[in-house]
Amino acid sequence: MPDGEQDKKTKLFQDKVSLSKNGQWDDSLQYKEMPYACNYCGKYIVINHHVKWKHARKLCQDYGLTMAKINSEQDNNELDMAAKLMMGEQTEHRRFNDSNWIWIGTREVMDENGIGTGVWEHHDGTPLLWETPGWDFKRQPDNWVRKRGEQQAVAFSRINKKWDDSFLHKKRPFACMCPEEACSTNIY
Repeated sequence: MPDGEQDKKTKLFQDKVSLSKNGQWDDSLQYKEMPYACNYCGKYIVINHHVKWKHARKLCQDYGLTMAKINSEQDNNELDMAAKLMMGEQTEHRRFNDSNWIWIGTREVMDENGIGTGVWEHHDGTPLLWETPGWDFKRQPDNWVRKRGEQQAVAFSRINKKWDDSFLHKKRPFACMCPEEACSTNIY
């Protein structure tokens, strides 16, 4: 966590922010060499901090990023690699343990009554371009409805790289990416 400590030798304060391999933000000294995350356009940053979907979206924005947009099998595979880098290969034994699922920035369009329309788009209103995303099992998305609402946000499985529609109140790790306008070339 940022603490703004002063280096005893140089008397410089920590004034740079970096993302550690375990998905935590930390401050660092200006003379330390670090890569700039948004130089890796098309790559995802997985944050191993369990939050609800709407909070994940806000955190990505607070970090100057946007929630991950997955529009192809290649994107899906890149997210899998980022998840393994940030969270390791080991998954939890119970399939639906929240640590096995990562929020991505895709959700169902709801009608004026709050009922799912069966149309899926990214958090910013852009269309989901992947015509056949890898939904988990044949019956997905299944749009379960409970007291707390309908399943309407997408989570990515660390176990099999498949998607599941999920309830917004679940607390899970999440994936961000650099805003598309930050990329000098569009590699999507």
